[in-house]
Amino acid sequence: QTTSDGKTADYLDELIGKNEKIRPVVQSGNEMLDIILNGKLSAAADAGITVELARANAPAELPLTDTELCSLIMNLLDNAMEAAVGAERPYIKLDLCAREHFFVISCENSTTLEHIKRETAPEHGLGLKIIKQITARYDNLLEVEHGTDYYSVKLALPLD
Repeated sequence: QTTSDGKTADYLDELIGKNEKIRPVVQSGNEMLDIILNGKLSAAADAGITVELARANAPAELPLTDTELCSLIMNLLDNAMEAAVGAERPYIKLDLCAREHFFVISCENSTTLEHIKRETAPEHGLGLKIIKQITARYDNLLEVEHGTDYYSVKLALPLD
């Protein structure tokens, strides 16, 4: 509003427009996690995926590095979004909470049988491999489950 330079004003308008598209949904108590989740969940909603956030409670400090946290959450949600898009009723259910001495993440999404078959083939599943590698560094508390129309990943990271 105070600049007389047209290019600067246009650039600022563009940045503000992009920022306004991200709907702040999550205020977990962990700034990095909030940044990642708000961007990804906004993208999921824009893709027509129903997002259900049961809880979003995280400690300010997690045992993961920012790189690990970003890789873990982005792979988890990218996989969930990709699988949900083709489903009859696309959804992602996410639950994040600190429980006793663990930070627990649960992500369930809709999917199709065709997607499950493709993703469980040996040459696929790079995102899940990355998730497994990261959780292996932190006691390997990971559970993956799927049916013909859903996929679920639950993990626990020790906080001590």
